[in-house]
Formats: sequence, C-alpha cells, structure tokens
Amino acid sequence: MVRIKAVAEIISVVMIVAISIGLISAAYLYGLPLLQKSQDRSMLERTISFFDYYNHNSLPRKIEFVANTGSTEVLTLDTQGIWEVYPFNDNSPFNNSIVFSFFSRVTNINVSEPISLTSGASCPPTTGAVGKDSFSVVCLKGDSVFNGFNITYFVHFRNLTSPTGEVYSIQLVSPTGIKQTSTGKTIRISRENIEKNENFIVTKVKIEIS
Repeated sequence: MVRIKAVAEIISVVMIVAISIGLISAAYLYGLPLLQKSQDRSMLERTISFFDYYNHNSLPRKIEFVANTGSTEVLTLDTQGIWEVYPFNDNSPFNNSIVFSFFSRVTNINVSEPISLTSGASCPPTTGAVGKDSFSVVCLKGDSVFNGFNITYFVHFRNLTSPTGEVYSIQLVSPTGIKQTSTGKTIRISRENIEKNENFIVTKVKIEIS
C-alpha cells in the first residue's frame, strides 16, 4: 500500500511538472508574440509622429524651422533602425533626402512602392510653389519580410518657386559630403549658410546622426 501511495505521489508530481511546462510553453508561444506586437505598435506610433509633417516637433518640420531661423535642433528617435542621409547632388534617386528603415511586427502600410503622405505631392517630388507647398515631402512604404514588415520613411526636399520667379531650395549637407549611414538615434540639425545666385536662393542644412 505504501509503495502504491509513493508511486501515486510521483505520478502526481510528474503531472504537475508536465502541466507547468505546458503552461509556460503556451505562454511563450502565444503570450510573447502578443507582447512583442504590443511593443511594436507603440514603437510604430512614435515613429509615425516623428515623421508627421503636421506634428510641429517632427523631423521635416524641424529641418524647415532650422533653415528659416538659423537655430540648431537635436531630435531623438528611440526606434532601432538604419538612417541614410543623401546630401544634395548625391548621384542617386534619393538625392537631397533622408531615409529611415526599421523592422516591425505591425504596420500601418503594406505596399512595396513609396506613397506620398504629403498632400498633392509625388514620390520622389517635383517642384512646389512658395506659399502653397512645403519644402519637405514625406513618403512611406512597407515590405513584408519574415514575420513582420520592413518599413521605410523617405523625407525628400524639393525646390519651391515663387510667383515672381525666385527659386528657393533647402539642400542637405552630410558631415563627410557624401551619403551617411548610421544606426544612431540622435539627429543634430544646423544651418550652414544661405547662398544666392540671381533668382536661386539656397539654404544649406547639415544633418548629423549619432
């Protein structure tokens, strides 16, 4: 009888351990992905705000603000991703733009070709009009990869033409004068100088990422 009771107790312990392992496995398999998606959703919302032109503290608005005032601004985005700064006259389709790519398990877009988030603009943009259009044009795409999406924001800077024929331009400058790639999270924006050649007025803005 004692032996039977001991065997029963051992079986009970084994069953409890098996059930515990099963519960932990279930929590890992189903709970962890839900937690990760929740974290990615919060990250995505912060990133959307960072590139939203209608947010006065967004990257495109701060660059235009620095160009207009000559101040220096420092922004931080805690999303882990890859930055690419293409200075003016870069020999690529991304000339005079900033590109940011990151991975997320959730997305607000699932298209492989960039679409414009700036009303009335194309990707890449054409010349705009002073008093009507912004210098910056924000574009976005999201490619399906593995168990999530590779999301990419593009901030292009275009020329603006006034009714009297002047052309205004914000031209991006990198620290090295060529394309800059970084996984940093802090962006320093500063105005270098303003140049005028007849009716062409250029404001050079330096972008440093660390």
